[in-house]
Amino acid sequence: ALYFHGKPFGFLSIMGFIGLSGVVVNDSIVLIDFMNRLRRSGMERRASIEESCKSRFRAVIMTSVTTVAGTMPMAYGWGGDDPFIKSMALAFTWGMAFASTITLFAIPCFYAIVDDISVKIFKHSSI
Repeated sequence: ALYFHGKPFGFLSIMGFIGLSGVVVNDSIVLIDFMNRLRRSGMERRASIEESCKSRFRAVIMTSVTTVAGTMPMAYGWGGDDPFIKSMALAFTWGMAFASTITLFAIPCFYAIVDDISVKIFKHSSI
C-alpha cells in the first residue's frame, strides 16, 4: 500500500505494522481458542476447524471491516490530511484488509499442520 501510494516506509509506518500485528494476533487467538475448546469437548480436529471457522467468521470479519472503515478517513485524508499519520494509517488499513483474509485461510491450515507434526514427533494423541 505504501509503495502504490508513493509514501515512504518510515517510523510511523512501522508503528502501523506493530498496531496491525496486535489486531491480527487477537483475531488468530479468537479462532484458535475456539478450535481448542471444541476439541476438548470431544470434537475431532477437522470438524473443530470447520466449525470454528464458521462460528468465528462473523467476529473476524466484523473486527476487520470496522477497523478498516475506521482508519480509511485517516489513510486517505477525508476530513483533513496529516502527512505524518497517513503512512501509518495506510499500512494499518491495507494490512488489516489483507491479514483478515489470511487469518481465515492460513491459521486453520497452520493449526492442522502443527497438530500433525506434534502428533508425529511427540507420539501422543492430539487434544
